[in-house]
Amino acid sequence: MKKTLLALAALAGLTTTTASAQSSASMQGMPMKGAVKVGRGSGVVTAIDPKAAKVTIQHGPIAALGWPAMTMAFTAIPPALLKTVKVGQRVDFAMRMRGSVAEVTSIHAR
Repeated sequence: MKKTLLALAALAGLTTTTASAQSSASMQGMPMKGAVKVGRGSGVVTAIDPKAAKVTIQHGPIAALGWPAMTMAFTAIPPALLKTVKVGQRVDFAMRMRGSVAEVTSIHAR
């Protein structure tokens, strides 16, 4: 009887581990909460919102994240970065994705 219970417990653990591994494999490429990805880009500043600490950039593709060219708003970390650029300027920038939040961590006019 003990051997049967032990065998069932081992089988249940193996099934759970296998299901968990399959579930994780099917989520490859999806941003995980707390996951951080970094990249570099270049583009044109189209808007600055100092109150919200946001900068909108029309940027080219960002290969490190698999992103196509697009226009999007980034949170400036630290917000003082916004004082270094103006709307209409061409810029190079470093950024990171924390989950679904896009942050600019450095930005320089070209």
